This record gives sequence, C-alpha cells and structure tokens, in this order.
Amino acid sequence: MHQIRYIIKTISPVLLTSISGDTNMISTLDYIPGSIIRGIFAKRYIEQKKLGSEAHKDDFFYNCFLNPGFCFTNAYLKDDTNHHPTPLSIQSVKTKEDTIFDRIKKEDITDQTKYVGKYCKITDDKINFIRAHKSINFHHARYDRLKGHSDEGIIFNYESLDPMQEFSGRIIGDEKDLNIILDHFKSNVKVNLGRSKNIQYGQAELSFVSHKPEIFASEIDSLNLEKIGNPFILTFLSQAIIYNKNGFSSTSLLDLMSYLAGILEVPPENIHIKKTFKRSETVENFVSKWLLKRPSEEVIKAGSCFEIFIDDLNEKTKQSLIELQKTGIGERTCEGFGRFVINLQKHGEYKLQDVAGKKTGKPDSSVPQITKDVIMNMVIKSYHTRTEIQALSDCQNFCEDKDRIPTSSLLGKLELMLNDSNNAGDFIVKINNLPEPTTEKLKRCRNQNVDLIEFIRGSEANIIKIIEPEQHLNECCDLIEYNPETDSATKTEIYKFYWVTFLRSMRLTKKKGRD
Repeated sequence: MHQIRYIIKTISPVLLTSISGDTNMISTLDYIPGSIIRGIFAKRYIEQKKLGSEAHKDDFFYNCFLNPGFCFTNAYLKDDTNHHPTPLSIQSVKTKEDTIFDRIKKEDITDQTKYVGKYCKITDDKINFIRAHKSINFHHARYDRLKGHSDEGIIFNYESLDPMQEFSGRIIGDEKDLNIILDHFKSNVKVNLGRSKNIQYGQAELSFVSHKPEIFASEIDSLNLEKIGNPFILTFLSQAIIYNKNGFSSTSLLDLMSYLAGILEVPPENIHIKKTFKRSETVENFVSKWLLKRPSEEVIKAGSCFEIFIDDLNEKTKQSLIELQKTGIGERTCEGFGRFVINLQKHGEYKLQDVAGKKTGKPDSSVPQITKDVIMNMVIKSYHTRTEIQALSDCQNFCEDKDRIPTSSLLGKLELMLNDSNNAGDFIVKINNLPEPTTEKLKRCRNQNVDLIEFIRGSEANIIKIIEPEQHLNECCDLIEYNPETDSATKTEIYKFYWVTFLRSMRLTKKKGRD
C-alpha cells in the first residue's frame, strides 16, 4: 500500500462538534476526523467532474470514496514533528508530573498516577506531549430562527480550535488512485471545516507533504515491524468500532478477542488479553448527503492498549498483524477508524522532553468558593452523562430477547428497593433476600455473558469506574481539591442514578414490546 501525507492549517477558529455533558456548551474535537477529510476530497471531485447525484457510477469515485480499502486517517496535532494519541497506559505520578511510567510495561508502581495528556511523540525512552489550543466564544441563543433575532438574555458557548495550528494525516490506498488524487487536487487550497462555516468559523488550508505516493507501513515510522514477539502490545491510534455477533457496536473485550480471532484466522481460545488499559466513548457525525446524523456508535477510545498473547503464534499470524496495521481493524476503516500499531511502548519509564502547548499554571491565590461550586457542578454533570450512556448501553444488551425482560411491576419494585437503600451494599442485600420465584424471573433475563441478578450483584465495581480519573476532569478536581474516589456520597449517587436509568429504560422497552 502507498500513502499521501497532508497538513491542514487552521486559518480561523474551527468548531468540530463533540458530545458534551454541558447543555450550554458546544465542545470541539481536538483533531480532524477522517470522515471530514474524505468529505472535502469527495465534494471537490464531484464538483470538478460535475457528477451530481451520479457520483457513485464513476469508477475513481467508487474506488476512493466508497471502497473500505481506501483510508483517510484522522489528522492529529503537530508542531515540528507529528504526534499521536497518548497510550492510556502512559501515566505520571500525581505529585511529580515529570516522573512518567508505562503501566503496561512496568508493574511495581506504588505511587498514585494519572493519565498524562492527549497527544505525544515517543523517541526511544523519551517522550514529549502537545495539546491543542482552544478558545470559548459566547453567542446569543436563537431558538426560533424565523424571528430573525436572538432570544434576550439567553446565551450559549462555542468551544473552538484556535487559528494557526497544524494537523497532519494520511490518505492510504493504491498507488494508481493516489496519483489521480494528486493530479486532481492542488496543494495549498482553502477548505472549510466543521460548523458555522458561513460566518467566522471553519476556514483552513490543506497542503500536501507528499509530492508522489510513498510506500506505507505504519503511522509510526520508527517501528520495527519484523520483531513481533509474544506477548505483544496493540495500541489504538484512533477510535475503533467493533461489532458483536448481533451487529451492534461493542467495547467488550470478548467481542474484541472474537473479532481478532476471526480476522487472524486463529481459534478464539488461543487469544488471551493479559493487560488492558481501555476506555470507551460514543461518537456520532453528520452526513451531509443524508442531511441527517449517522446513528451513534460505542467505540474503543484512541490510546486504548492491550497486552495480547496468542498461543502458537506463527509467521503467518505475525504477517497478518503487519498487514492489518496498514488497513486498520473493525468498521468504517475508510474514515480513519481502527488505526493501530504493534509494540509502540517499549520502556517502563520515560524521560520528559520539552512540552509543547504547556498549560498555564494555577494562580497563587485560592480558588473562590463560587468557582469551586461551578466546577463541582460541571464535574457531577459529566459523571451523570457518562453514567447515563453506560446504563443505556448495558440495558440494551439485556433487552435483545424482549420475552425474557422482567415484568414492569417487578422492575418498579426494584426501583423502590433502590430508592430505599442507603448505598450499593444495602441494595444488593435486598436483592439477595428476594424470594426464589422473583429471583428466577431475574435470572431469565440475560446479556451475552451473565444473567440480570448476577449482573446487579457484581455491578458496583464496574459502575464506580465511571468516576475514575479522566484527564480533563482530573485537572478540574485537582483545582478544587476534590477526590471523587473517596467521596462515598457521590459514589452512591452515581450508583443509584445508573440503576434508575437502567430500570426505567428496561420498563420502556418492555412497554414498547407490548405495543
């Protein structure tokens, strides 16, 4: 396979909307998705060739824009060199940020650690980090656009990427098709990105770094692909969409192992994930051709990494892994999903180099109480949003067979028991004291791995993971000297909110099934 490398430089603020827990804030991504890059090239080709609605009949258009073997990767932030999402296993000591470990390679760490940042560059045992510069812009809200003016006193906030930042990415495909792209598209052309392109947002410049197609092996040029041992480390450089056997996106380790077993042609029982540093998130995007949003997907987050052992690892499987690094794994790889590398992490400790985009330090004065209250409210809202997404996703897995869903009255009884409980342990005691006929009804309802009553009994640990530190929330908590992991009241609140959301969603599904 071959590649063309490109750079996009923001000229004006750019707003690439992302899912946010704040209803008054429209947040932005800090990278440019491959789907947007693909849309830019597809639109220009259609206009040049005047294809209109018949574009899919053009051979080149079909090969480049409708072919899963042709990939437009995400464009990530760069300065004097390219960066990639930081593996989630790379963390710094909380009290000493320049002491950096890779927890997938080093186990004997006694200090408390935290995730270090969004994007990095690893060179041997040295690492440096970079962050996108963003701004917040205030706008008057206008709910009724026919009135022609904004609603008095109502505002909302836009977060946007600042101008004069560069993002680099790749177009990966056959050499012949890449040559056609270079022939049809000029370098240093103005493009529009994201929302509000008709006003002051979204102006950028796209230029090619490659003057001709280059041989492509991996996004990380320094990797030695020939040395794949057992176990090896798989690190995602972009979000990955893995479908389960029912055709739904899943972030389950079992579904990931099942997918790898199928694509590597090895028995599922031969694949073992020894260590995991994984997070999941929800993505959705707007399809201009449909004038609609694409259905949201649950994805494995970029930076997630896994130590994998394959029984009887042979040269054929190693070669398959090398080839998969070129094509990506999972669904929608043509849009940049599923990009990964093998053995990016080689050291247990890293030395910190100069940090680009270093954040401003805290002021010497104490944080005002009203600021603490605002930040605390934002943190709790974020936890609630993540909890709701997780609860609805988990509930969906139990509702595939609607005939096995417990009755609405039983689900209502469980909610009453939850409301009368002081904490998770109290609720589980009440569950354990249910009569045998009621227990059997709950056992009939299952997801792929476990019945509902066992899921409830073991749910506390999984739900509490929702308030585990995450980079931006962790910084907010540090600012107000708040530790959610030791706050039993917040843990109980999140636990109850999860199960209220779960049970009410299940009751609604049951009701729709009767209709």
